[in-house]
Amino acid sequence: QQLMDLLSTQGTVIDPTVAWNELLGRAPQTPVSAFESGITHAPSALALNYTSVRNNVDASGASASLARGLGMLKALFDAGIPIVAGTDGGVPGYSVLREIELAVEAGLTPLQAIKTATAVAARSMRMERNVGTVEARRVADLLILDADPLVNIANIRTGHWVVREGRLYECRRLWQAAGFTPP
Repeated sequence: QQLMDLLSTQGTVIDPTVAWNELLGRAPQTPVSAFESGITHAPSALALNYTSVRNNVDASGASASLARGLGMLKALFDAGIPIVAGTDGGVPGYSVLREIELAVEAGLTPLQAIKTATAVAARSMRMERNVGTVEARRVADLLILDADPLVNIANIRTGHWVVREGRLYECRRLWQAAGFTPP
């Protein structure tokens, strides 16, 4: 509780990088694709980089470690500490989606979890006047999905279009340009 009080008093923002910890802390017998489907679309060199990581932990130990991380995320959130979505690495374009999914697993609502990557992130960077929400006179960089993530957070992976600086891009073509196999 003292740590939470200190973090709150100092205005600290936490990026728990739970997806990164899940990726690097998995048991050797657990394939990355079991929790991060994006690995199956990644260029082979990138996929090999993450699938080759080996840890001296069993599945129950990895699961317990992930559960502790999720519990900490929820405790921080409940204490009013701002949580932002981030990964420190992982599968580009996918791991941040996993971070949002894990926030829901921790107990945040889908909307609260999405806000960790949008409104809360913008506020923590002092950019909330320009980005982070869909409003008039804001920069409207958007990911347009084929399914509602508020119904099922996994729908956050159904990106169809990206709007960036007023231009519309098809996600499939962006994935191909980056060397990924489109989902």
